[in-house]
Amino acid sequence: MLKFKLLLCVLTFMILHNSFAQDTISLKKGLVVGAVDISSRSVVNTDPVFYQLITNNDFKPQLNDSVGVNRHGDTERWDTISANAEGLFKTPKLRGGYLFQTYNSPEECIRILEISGHREVFVNGSPRGGDIYNKHLTFHPVQLKKGKNTFLVKGSRGQVKIQLFPVEKNISFMQRDLTTPDFITTEDNEKVGAVRILNASSQTQKSLKIVAESNGIKIETNVSTIVPLTMRKVAYWVKDAYTRKDTVDVNLKLYDGNELLDETTVRYKVRAKDQFYVRTFISDMDGSVQYFAVRESNVDTLTNPAMFLSLHGAAVEARGQSAAYQPKEWGHIICPTNRRDYGFDWEDWGRWDAMEVQKIAENMYGTDPEKTYLTGHSMGGHGTWQIGATFPGKWAALSPMSGWYSFFSYSNKEKLEEPDPLQKMFERASHSSHTLELSRNYLHHGIYIQHGDSDHVVPVGQARFMREHLSAFHPDFAYYEHPGRKHWFGIDFPMIFDYFKWHSIPENEKVKTFEFRTASPGVSASSRFITLYQQDKPFEFCGVKVSQRIPTEKEIKQGIVLKTRWIDIETENLSKFKLDITHCAPSDTVEIRIDQTSFEHAVADVGEVVWFEKENDNWRIRQAPTNTFEKNPVRYGNFKDGFRNNMIFVYSTKGTEAENKWSFNKARFDAETFYYRGNGSIDIISDKEFKASKYKDRSVILYGNASTNAAWKTLLKDCPVQVKNGEVIVGDKLLKGNSLSAYFIYPRMDSEKASVVAISGTGMEGFKAASPNRYFVSGVGIPDLMVFTPSLYNNGIKGVKAAGYFGNDWSVEKGDIVWK
Repeated sequence: MLKFKLLLCVLTFMILHNSFAQDTISLKKGLVVGAVDISSRSVVNTDPVFYQLITNNDFKPQLNDSVGVNRHGDTERWDTISANAEGLFKTPKLRGGYLFQTYNSPEECIRILEISGHREVFVNGSPRGGDIYNKHLTFHPVQLKKGKNTFLVKGSRGQVKIQLFPVEKNISFMQRDLTTPDFITTEDNEKVGAVRILNASSQTQKSLKIVAESNGIKIETNVSTIVPLTMRKVAYWVKDAYTRKDTVDVNLKLYDGNELLDETTVRYKVRAKDQFYVRTFISDMDGSVQYFAVRESNVDTLTNPAMFLSLHGAAVEARGQSAAYQPKEWGHIICPTNRRDYGFDWEDWGRWDAMEVQKIAENMYGTDPEKTYLTGHSMGGHGTWQIGATFPGKWAALSPMSGWYSFFSYSNKEKLEEPDPLQKMFERASHSSHTLELSRNYLHHGIYIQHGDSDHVVPVGQARFMREHLSAFHPDFAYYEHPGRKHWFGIDFPMIFDYFKWHSIPENEKVKTFEFRTASPGVSASSRFITLYQQDKPFEFCGVKVSQRIPTEKEIKQGIVLKTRWIDIETENLSKFKLDITHCAPSDTVEIRIDQTSFEHAVADVGEVVWFEKENDNWRIRQAPTNTFEKNPVRYGNFKDGFRNNMIFVYSTKGTEAENKWSFNKARFDAETFYYRGNGSIDIISDKEFKASKYKDRSVILYGNASTNAAWKTLLKDCPVQVKNGEVIVGDKLLKGNSLSAYFIYPRMDSEKASVVAISGTGMEGFKAASPNRYFVSGVGIPDLMVFTPSLYNNGIKGVKAAGYFGNDWSVEKGDIVWK
């Protein structure tokens, strides 16, 4: 009898296993073609295969069809390919090339597409998010048609795996890619974590909730809305209720009303403060849960400790970065995480993440702003060069280790020698990536460069170049080249922290001279006692050179001085700025000289600031600006600047079925991409659901145009750029046709900080051409406005009709826009 029961169990397992295996569909054959696109960090990026996809309603590549010439001068043709025994399509052609497959489904159904190693995939023509780093995080619920379904996969690093799984639960937790804080033995507060939820249904999920149970204490969290056929990483709150170092399981239950849909356990670490630990926070950029790691000082009695902000390298993350340090006696080590282990190379959203964490940590730990230091390794070394130059007034000293200084020197970003006027608009949009153009900002602080002379990942030439570059003007930098060392040889070096200890940020009254340069006030606006407010020419470099002097004792004794302080300012590409003279004594009489024009100013009180504005090339003292609608450091452009302020994606419902489908799919694709690259979590709603009062002060990304998206009239009715079916209007210019696409940013009129971003087209051809989201790639610059056609993907810059910047009043007339 026992043998019979065992046999029955084995047979049952085999039947279930075989049934599941038969239900899993591995796509093992297809066509492949190598890359012929011009791969660069630019939104103007040719891609003939994508061009064929969006201009051919029945796109289906054929064996031996040519798609163009690759970088070696060889013709690339579609060829057959089969997966290997591991189910991988593995070939150099998939380093930027394409894989095309079809699947004949016996019925209309929803399946789970598991795919890895790709930049994006087009399922029956609709874009879905990628997995460029082979992290195996991509599980897309997809609606299959009865009959032929197509999959066009853009490769990334040379291998792709693709399978279709059955749907086991319509709504369920996903175990991988959790964001969890550590519990701290001395704390008993609530902390926030994040878990992925898969919505494999065709319905939007609005009433889900998570109940997290920790040590018998339950906390209920309402789950953010999850649109159909996607996955979203959502926040939940949990009670920190443990006092002993350990690992503990937190139980999560997922409910729809009172119905239990799924449950899982999440393992948490319980740490003491003498260990490195992780804290989480809700980001202001998109409302997602992010984390940073901390290695506190080993001295409990510190007041106003120093902060060492340490940036990790690629594939490392903040946990690993903090684990590499021993505690310091005089400060805390704070490690942000760039939103992912690769993230954004510490630029764009990575840069914002670093500064968001720096501000949170400064407030939480009471660190001394005058003793705040920046360091990092590899990609984090690049971040140190970049963030150190971008926000020079924040740091007392820097130490880049094994780092590359610029995309132009390391990551194949092209720098055109003589860009034409249209190309120049895109170059200006990426000026924040031009490290060398900002390098005189390093005069604010000391720099200690370290690199191994046998580094084959980031060549030592990167450090040697910066040594030579700095030696021409910088009086306070140190350089050490480790003999025989390769890329990784540790980051916790006593000589770096000794060097840091010698440096602090001087008080403003003691600063004799400084320089500050930035790509725009919207990137970085303030240093010392100067705030840059508006530029003459947007996104051309702007800045100041400042010197100040007080009388010598000899001058005072001889009675030959009438002023008690002189401030001399030389400006570059500025139209408005603020001078903070609170560091002057109330009795001071200050002579301010700006570009050779002198102003006398008696300091009336300690809290005084003086505003200057240029009129007809002459500087004038003016009142503080009251018109927050105008461009200012809080809201300046360019296009990518709109993707923060707890952004929300709004898709259209007022167009045709095809137009609305594109709009929804594009919003979902952007949310999936930002999740993968930036650990993001973005609200997606329809135009019917959007209410300005409900989503106050949140930036809005609009998909569609004035004809298709009902929220357009609410948010963009006064914008000088209007897009509707069949035409684009930019100021007094009119372009007609159904194949035009437009990206632009404009202020949200009912907010002092939020923006509206339009991803638009004049018809289905234009909408399809707007589908890629290269704006989520670090270093890619997009002006305030660009209008283009599908031919961009065949002919590059020739496919751009217009690009440029609004004026400081957000008008076209006072802007700088180039037309083809």
